[in-house]
Amino acid sequence: MRRFLCLLTLTVSCLLAAGCQQDFNTQYAETERKVKAAEAKIDGEMAKEAKREPGENGNSD
Repeated sequence: MRRFLCLLTLTVSCLLAAGCQQDFNTQYAETERKVKAAEAKIDGEMAKEAKREPGENGNSD
């Protein structure tokens, strides 16, 4: 009986750890996707800005 409880505790602990790892991996992948999307947006805006003529920007000193 004692061995069964020990084995059950170990099994439940492993399942919980595996579930948490999957959640972490899912969150990491989602965050990585968001960062790459933001990076692409910024790169696009910088490319657009680089194509503008120097006198076109709204900040004239």
